[in-house]
Amino acid sequence: MKFWYLILVCCVWPAQQAAAACVFSGNLSVFEPGIAQLADDPSLPAPELESLDVTRGLNGGASCDQMGFMSVKLRWPRGSRFDLDEIGFEYRLVQGSAPEGLVPSTPMTSPSSGRKAEHLITWLDGTPAQQQALNLLLEVRAVTPDRRRGPPMMVQVVAAPGS
Repeated sequence: MKFWYLILVCCVWPAQQAAAACVFSGNLSVFEPGIAQLADDPSLPAPELESLDVTRGLNGGASCDQMGFMSVKLRWPRGSRFDLDEIGFEYRLVQGSAPEGLVPSTPMTSPSSGRKAEHLITWLDGTPAQQQALNLLLEVRAVTPDRRRGPPMMVQVVAAPGS
C-alpha cells in the first residue's frame, strides 16, 4: 500500500510544480501592419506619456516573484486621423542595457479606452541579487496600419535592483 502512495505522490507533485509557474504575460499583442518597409511620417503625432511605473522582481516564494513589470500609460493626442485602437507602438532602446524581454522587438498594441492605453511589459527579472540597475532611454513611436511611423516620444526608465 505504501508503494501506491509513493507512486501517487510522484505523479501529483510534478503537476503541482507546473501549475505553480507564473502565467502572467502582460497585456501586449503584436501589431501587424502591412508588408512595406517602415517610413517616417512627421505629420503623425507623438504619443504622450501619462505615467511610468516599474516593479522589480522580489526574493519571495510566489510563482511571479521574480518577474519585472513595467507599466507605460500612454495618451494619444487629439486631432489625429487615426484612432488609438488602429495603431501600434514601436519601442526602441536608445541608451543603456535592458534585460531580455523588457523592450518589445516588434510593434505592439494593447487594449485602449478612448485616448488612453496602458502597455504592461513583463520580463524575467530574477531576485534583487541577480538584477541589474535600470537606466534606460526608450523611444516610443506610433505605427500606422500602412507602416508609417510618427516622431518619437522619449521615456527615461530608472529603477534600482529590488525597487
